[in-house]
Amino acid sequence: MHEVSICESIIDILKQQAAARGKARVTLVRLKIGEMAGVVEDSMRFAFEVVSKDTLAEGAELVIDLVPLMARCKACGADFPIEGYAFSCAVCGSPEIEVVSGRELMIDEIELEEP
Repeated sequence: MHEVSICESIIDILKQQAAARGKARVTLVRLKIGEMAGVVEDSMRFAFEVVSKDTLAEGAELVIDLVPLMARCKACGADFPIEGYAFSCAVCGSPEIEVVSGRELMIDEIELEEP
């Protein structure tokens, strides 16, 4: 379960951000996770709860915004969702596409509390 190592990295970032701002506790963490990031939401929630225990993020609300897998066709310019991992344009069928979202794995927001 690589979600544990991801959450360990998130806790490290939270510690750095809290220290830089002179804050004592994290109350909210908002993540953006793309459909193609290879992260299972329930596993991420469980891992965050376990990894944050006895840290400044224990008890913090974890909000996960799931980002759909979207593409743009280089041939016709259409934007469309990629369904069933079919990497060709849903409008014209061209294989010349660019993935524009769905690979994200990032901290989008952190709420910190005073000491």
